[in-house]
Amino acid sequence: MKPGDVRSDFDTSLGEVQSFYTTVKAALTGDKDETLLVRNVTAATLWESFVNDLFIAYINRDTTQFQVHLENAFKADRTPKQDLIAQHFVTLSLTKHMTVDLITDLIDSDGNNITFFNYDAMRKGAAKYLVAAHRNGINGLTGAQKSTLNLWIALRNHIAHGSQRSYDAMNAALAHDGLHNTGLQRGVRKVTYVGSYLKAKPTPNSKPRIELILDQMKAIAALL
Repeated sequence: MKPGDVRSDFDTSLGEVQSFYTTVKAALTGDKDETLLVRNVTAATLWESFVNDLFIAYINRDTTQFQVHLENAFKADRTPKQDLIAQHFVTLSLTKHMTVDLITDLIDSDGNNITFFNYDAMRKGAAKYLVAAHRNGINGLTGAQKSTLNLWIALRNHIAHGSQRSYDAMNAALAHDGLHNTGLQRGVRKVTYVGSYLKAKPTPNSKPRIELILDQMKAIAALL
C-alpha cells in the first residue's frame, strides 16, 4: 500500500460524491428534497476508510514505531509470574517488513478499522503507530482544519444516531472557536435541524455549508 494511492483514492471518491450532489441538486425542485440530499452526502464514512487505509499504508512503509507499540503491548498487563517467565524463556523477534494483512491483524484481530472519534484521538494514534515523518501532516493541521474535522465526525454521528449525546456533541463541535471565520460556526442558538444547517449559506455569496465542508475535507486529506 502506498500513502499517495490512498490519498488519490479518497480524492476520487469524494469528488464523485461532490459530482453526485451537484447533479442531483440541480434536478431538485423541493426544499425538503434538498434537505434529504445534504443529510446523505456528508460522506463522513469515506473519511473513516481513508484514515484506516492511510495508517496501514504508513505502517507498511516504515514499521519502526509500530514495533515499539507491539513491544509495549506484549509487556502490558502481565502478572509478575508472567514477567518472570518472559525474562527467562521468551525472546520477542519482530520482522522489519510486515504485510498489510499482518498489520491489519495485529491492530485488530476482529477486522475492525482504525477509527478515531476526533482529531486529538487521531493525533495520539499517529504518535502510537507512525514514525515522526509520517505524522507531520496530522500534527501540522491548523486550528480551523482540526475543528472542521471534529465537526465532520460529529455531524456524521448525529445523523447516524440521532441521540441526545450525539446532538450535544455536534453542537459543541459547531460552537468551537476554531471554526470562527470558516462559515461553519453556529450562532448562539443550537442547531436542531442538520439538513437546514448544511444547505444554508453563511453569507449570500458563499457556498452552502455542505460544499464548504466537503471542500475542506478534500484539502485536509491532501495534507496527511
